[in-house]
Amino acid sequence: MGILQLIAERKFKPEHLAAHPTLKASLAQAERLTRRKTLTEDEKAHLVWLIDLCFDYDREIRLDEKAAILRTMEDICADAPATAPAAKPAKPRAIPAADDPAALARAQADAERLNAFRKKYFTLRGRLGLETQEAVAEKSGLRRSYIAVIEAGDHFPQQKTLQKLAKAFGVDVSELLP
Repeated sequence: MGILQLIAERKFKPEHLAAHPTLKASLAQAERLTRRKTLTEDEKAHLVWLIDLCFDYDREIRLDEKAAILRTMEDICADAPATAPAAKPAKPRAIPAADDPAALARAQADAERLNAFRKKYFTLRGRLGLETQEAVAEKSGLRRSYIAVIEAGDHFPQQKTLQKLAKAFGVDVSELLP
């Protein structure tokens, strides 16, 4: 048994862990990752985040948040992006003409940039335990309605907004940029 599995067994109620059988297997897989000689920064961050989430789960009293933590852990173990509950691909503002390959390429690049930003945004939001858009709005000084637009993938924030979000998340702006 590995360290991640041991921590999970100690922090989760057996019935909650039993309700997520893939999580136990995924933790074992993540444990094998720790045995490699070198890890990427992303792999290190994922492992640290898994441990942090185990302790967050133990401290959490709300059942819905405990369930959200378990889902987040499963996403991390599966190396899936940590996104909003209703994750959707970003859509370009206007659909370029199919006969304009340059416009299609720009639209695709914009959509990929927005998706990469949203992944980083939701990862940082989750790490801080900001459960609602209102909590992000309060911490950043932005309107909740604008946070909703950003989270929906309808708008890529301007530099000033990125700075407010970065300050709220306690990171450098570069960590929010794709």
